[in-house]
Amino acid sequence: MTKKLQVLAVFAILLGGCAKQSVKATSPIEPSEKTQASVPMNGLELWLRSDLGVVASEGRISRWKDQSGHGRDGIMDSAPRQPALVASTLSSLPVVRFAGAQSLYLKAPVQPEAFTLFVVGKNNESEDTFSMILGPASNHPNNQLRWESGSEVLAVGTGNDLPVVRTHVGNTRAYHLLTARYDGRKLDIYMNGQLAGSHAFQTSGPWILSQVGAYFSESYGKADLAEVRVYSQAIPADERAAVEAELKNRYGL
Repeated sequence: MTKKLQVLAVFAILLGGCAKQSVKATSPIEPSEKTQASVPMNGLELWLRSDLGVVASEGRISRWKDQSGHGRDGIMDSAPRQPALVASTLSSLPVVRFAGAQSLYLKAPVQPEAFTLFVVGKNNESEDTFSMILGPASNHPNNQLRWESGSEVLAVGTGNDLPVVRTHVGNTRAYHLLTARYDGRKLDIYMNGQLAGSHAFQTSGPWILSQVGAYFSESYGKADLAEVRVYSQAIPADERAAVEAELKNRYGL
């Protein structure tokens, strides 16, 4: 082989190696695909994520798409009532911000009897009063999950005999992971994966939640929400802990 042909052969080998590296670099698995693959889907009734499925115009959200596959999108047509999408807020991820007069209606309510619910966010209400997370709308019964104060969480289920339950969880005004798990006999509330309180009672029907950030469009939340998941079962302890570890890792909690 002549010297000229040897140079051309080496150049071709190097060029082929660069081409292979380029293809590998431009076709990675999307982060959302990796994340969704690890999420338990059995019994998942509602899944809202601030980094996926948010339809916004000029920073205002008209639709928050449900990732569970059940189509329970959060919607709001009135611009003044639309929450804001705030970029790069929590571990470089966006949050959905409710400023005291905003909410989203679920296209169909979640109605679990036993449940596990995960919320990543924080209470932005500076006064020592409540701030809504999930609540009722239309003619549904008064069922709520809310930050009751800077240190307490409240759950209530008028119409299904879920009593007014208050749990001291610590600082609700810092970003945190809130978990509520009810197995038909006992409600456990967790803060960042640690048990904060247990309450024994039996209900007589489903807990119906149909609005994000408001109570009958009368009382509202001042809050940041990054993720909401609702399961229609009391998922096993090891699975609950795995979901909590995943969420804490993703949001740097």
